[in-house]
Amino acid sequence: MRPLSLRARLTVWYTLALLVVLSLFGANVLWQQGRIGLRRVDRELDGLNATIVNVLRDELNEIGNAALAARQARLTVAAPGRAIAILDDRGIPLAATWNGLTLPESLPDAQAARIWTATTSSGAWRVHARPQTFGPTTLVLLIASPLTDVLRERREVQEAMWIGIPIAIVLAAAGGLWLASVGLHPITDMASRAGRIPLTGMEDLGQSDRRDELGQLARAFNGLVARLRAALQTQRQFMADASHELRTPVSVIRSAADVTLGREHREESEYREALSIVDGQARRVGRLVDDMLVLARADAGGYPLRPVHLYFDDLVAECSRTLELLARERGVALQARSPGELPMSGDEDLLRRMLLNIVQNAIHYTRSGGAVTIDAEPSADGIVVSVSDQGPGIPAAERQRIFDRFVQLDPARRASGSGLGLPIARWIAEAHGGSLSLTASSAAGSTFTVILPRSS
Repeated sequence: MRPLSLRARLTVWYTLALLVVLSLFGANVLWQQGRIGLRRVDRELDGLNATIVNVLRDELNEIGNAALAARQARLTVAAPGRAIAILDDRGIPLAATWNGLTLPESLPDAQAARIWTATTSSGAWRVHARPQTFGPTTLVLLIASPLTDVLRERREVQEAMWIGIPIAIVLAAAGGLWLASVGLHPITDMASRAGRIPLTGMEDLGQSDRRDELGQLARAFNGLVARLRAALQTQRQFMADASHELRTPVSVIRSAADVTLGREHREESEYREALSIVDGQARRVGRLVDDMLVLARADAGGYPLRPVHLYFDDLVAECSRTLELLARERGVALQARSPGELPMSGDEDLLRRMLLNIVQNAIHYTRSGGAVTIDAEPSADGIVVSVSDQGPGIPAAERQRIFDRFVQLDPARRASGSGLGLPIARWIAEAHGGSLSLTASSAAGSTFTVILPRSS
């Protein structure tokens, strides 16, 4: 008898393992479904028991005779399909409606409460028997419900599994066989599309060529792993930096609240001061979270552009008007220059945000009495925007870091900024097919230049 191939053996073992897992899962589902069904019936019987107890108490207070009170209570409480019996302390029925329930054993007395599942000629029943004391009188309430619905639900689940598990096994076996048959072809095709391995048939290669091919494949795989490792490292660094940035405003908010609530009575001015601190820090957290969400969605590719036809010179003028008050408060002159209309196609909201981030950054770093200039002009195939400030300049060693996330060269600005403005601005420019770069920096100031195509 010819032994099975490696591919067939792997498929068989995989199928057997999946069969065991699915069987255990199905048994657990059936068990849990039975328990849930019994719990549901028990809750219904507990509610019915409480209703009968209340009615019995009222009838005993009014009549005083246990047998008459039991019969009256049984007539008052309607429970279709349920068995209800009110017994004395010796287990003798005073009033009962059995609805098909026949208990093989003797009826319970008032010794202790019991809950059990009884198998009768009419099927399975869930039975509750509880003694209840009403002053000097002790009665036993026996309430039962058929388990027809629970057993029906269990049969339906069982039938679904008898159909679903074989189908899943067949599909899994077919899929495993197919995966085993394709072997290294997907990896080879992926590497070939990446331009790292020439698309050649491995069956036509000699031994040395096979080794070269496998070596290139290994190098391609190692490169992929390295890029994944770098991406994970970047993500971990981003989370650590974000946690650090969020910790400060949250600590300030908590401290302000603790100090304000530390005494029972304070002046109105003290409450206003605390609330203004909380408001400022809450706004900072809001801006930080909004910036982080933009970058996270950008990294995940989930921030689609919504291009419209617009005039970039209008955005420059709008940005200048928006930041005029901030510039005036810091003693900075803000100038915007444009030779005329600059039509283009792009996401208006994102382009506005890019401009605001760059210009606001320039205003913050410009010394009092200085000026910030925005120059927008057409180029051969797009638009060039330059934002110049009169700040202290950026050291040569730090010029590549300013576009990294959460980088702030001036420690005094940590309370007002988050270090995400320039990274977001660069992403917006690149998302439109353009670029953002630092083109000049000295002790007299710095210039950031944005190059955008007319359509993105």
